[in-house]
Amino acid sequence: MSGSRSRISRVVLVQPPFVQLNAPYPSPYYLKSFLETNYRGENAVRVTTLDHSIGLFERIFCRCGLEQIFDEAERSTAARPAAAHITRIIECFLSEKKLWLASIDRLVAFLRGKDPEWGHLLALANGCLPGGPRADAFIEARGGEVSPDDAKLLAARLIADMADFITGTVDSGFSLIRYTPVVKDSFGPSYRDFAALKKKLDGYIMNAFYRPLLNEEWGKLESDAAFSGGVGGESGSPFLLGLTIPFPGCLAGALVCAESVKHRFGSAVRTAAGGGYVNTELRSLDTPEFSDYFDHVSLDKGYANLLSILEHPGSDEEKAALEDAAVRTVFPDYSGVDFSRYLYPVDDANPMHRLWSDGHWLKAYLAHGCYWHFCAFCDVTLDYIKHFAPVDTPALFAHMKNQAEKTGIRGLHLVDEAAPAASLVEFSLLNRDAALPLNFWGNIRFERDFTADTAAILASGGLTGVSAGLEVATERGFKRLGKGITLESAVRTCAAFKEAGILTHAYLIFGYWDEDEQEIIDSAEILRQLFSLNLLDSGFWHKFMLTYHSRIYAEKRRGLHPELKIIDDPAALLDGAPGKQKPGTIFALNDLSFEGEERFDKYTEPLDRLLATWMSGDTETPVTRAFPFKVKPPSIPPDRVAGFLDKYARDRDTEQSKSAADIAPDRNVLFLGSIPRLAARRGGQCLRWRWKLAERELALEADTATGGAEAGKLVSLLESVSGGRGLPVAEFFTSLREITGEGRAREIWTLLRESGLAVYPRLRNPEHL
Repeated sequence: MSGSRSRISRVVLVQPPFVQLNAPYPSPYYLKSFLETNYRGENAVRVTTLDHSIGLFERIFCRCGLEQIFDEAERSTAARPAAAHITRIIECFLSEKKLWLASIDRLVAFLRGKDPEWGHLLALANGCLPGGPRADAFIEARGGEVSPDDAKLLAARLIADMADFITGTVDSGFSLIRYTPVVKDSFGPSYRDFAALKKKLDGYIMNAFYRPLLNEEWGKLESDAAFSGGVGGESGSPFLLGLTIPFPGCLAGALVCAESVKHRFGSAVRTAAGGGYVNTELRSLDTPEFSDYFDHVSLDKGYANLLSILEHPGSDEEKAALEDAAVRTVFPDYSGVDFSRYLYPVDDANPMHRLWSDGHWLKAYLAHGCYWHFCAFCDVTLDYIKHFAPVDTPALFAHMKNQAEKTGIRGLHLVDEAAPAASLVEFSLLNRDAALPLNFWGNIRFERDFTADTAAILASGGLTGVSAGLEVATERGFKRLGKGITLESAVRTCAAFKEAGILTHAYLIFGYWDEDEQEIIDSAEILRQLFSLNLLDSGFWHKFMLTYHSRIYAEKRRGLHPELKIIDDPAALLDGAPGKQKPGTIFALNDLSFEGEERFDKYTEPLDRLLATWMSGDTETPVTRAFPFKVKPPSIPPDRVAGFLDKYARDRDTEQSKSAADIAPDRNVLFLGSIPRLAARRGGQCLRWRWKLAERELALEADTATGGAEAGKLVSLLESVSGGRGLPVAEFFTSLREITGEGRAREIWTLLRESGLAVYPRLRNPEHL
């Protein structure tokens, strides 16, 4: 797609509705940083970022917005009567219109952390505030007694209730975090019917709220001195409007935004679409109508595409080199973001689940792509998975520390596909040395690199939680799917993290084309055991979706998996088989249907119910009782996970009991306890310090003078390995032996290993990670 050939020096980056409400999505802020870092002086690119996701929420969820909603709801329900039970719910909302209008601004302010006093009124649950099915159920589950500590949970349910009311009365395409998502319902002559999608762009929310918001935004641009001399007119260079579309639920909003800006500015604007959804689903795009909205489609990392669109000088090779460097050295710039606009929509009391929404997280990645990228179900053929490139960790830490100081936001969500263990350790060490200006969490792989010592270092460096994929938690499942881990390694990793006080979350999948019921039940039983032993804090189970960019489909096209029967396989269409290919028929393509997938639908609700039960603390009920139909009993022994956990504990103790001479030479030591202090004890003196909330003690020589001298040297030695990367094991032990002598050094080494002295693989330089 192409447009004007004039050089572009002004860029507006937009996040269309809808994404999460607690923090800005990172893509626009990476691109902003890239442009402002690389183009200055006469080549400077002026960048503006707009978050229409939170902007549209603000338009709807306020007194003025709800007045419009209620007026339209009264008209629409009168014209289109609903089922009796739905009508009763709608009537309840309409009857409480005054309560909603009186409460909505304080409700939103409370979820922004600005009106804590209102939470006490909400917690009374005495009928002076509005309600809804979700909120009422929440209150009823607590016997009518809601504590002020539960007020955020109740407030989030009220917002969800109002969203349900909007969906049920005025706009069926609306939800809090998506709008008219593209679903797998249009296979056949075309893959994802763009014409059908266009019909949904005139929904009530889009017309009554989003289009007016867009008109106001364009008016602000016209009056912005930085954009004078071309915007809205035929003279000068055009500006670029870039829209990131990370999820299908953002597509409708992006199309409306692009349509609106083109109508307002004509040839003075060029539009580009990028982001996760575009990268994944629009790679085979062959829909001429799409160019009515977007002049450019940006795939993969996006930096080189952006340079080509902006027509900045440089060869293709130079641009490719700049892009490769950018994924390692460009970090998001949130300095201009007003974080006070965002909510804390706490929708779950589970401490791990709360991490996703209960915080205005800064977002960044430690590595582009996945270092494993072999999982059969994953889109491993795409750039964002297969091209692994770790970032410059010290540079990232320095940048995010600076961002925290500028924004006041101290939490960091690492959005990696799988954060590398070495990068995580280095980030943690830097954070420790800087006195923990950040706390962070993110996605990893459950593998043996995360030992008890490594997890302890990560915890001391500010890591609060990890999520990772288990998918099918059976040995057969791991092998079949190419996970590269075993059940034992997963147990060991979870145990290490939990022992260190770090929260854990597992992603789970059921319904693979070659999966039988026994494997589903066995996987559920393994999960039950993991929860029962407190190795997991939360999980999320979803049904398998075969994708066009997965290894499974690539193998299918090579003649493997003959039992996998794909419905309306796009291969013939895309390969140009005679009589099959029709130009202009492909819009979005990724999710594929296969024969027999509907047979797994019946497992969805029982498996979700099991997870909810386990997360509530009930792990003793047999998994078979959750199913309303007869299922096979688990073939997994009830102590399978316990056996692995016992082995982990034995191996950990064996590792900690190793002498310094028996430890690999490429290991460092790091002391994680508090600084020891000299204290009196019966019969002499000792050094005391705290480690994992307990007091630790090292007895000194009985002779006061000798013991005092030894104490000073030991404290100095431990202080020397309390920061940075510590010291090599051999160097540390040599110093210890010089202070205390060989025999006593071995005794002290053993005690220290049990009391805060961690051993971990020596980090390589960041560029070699």
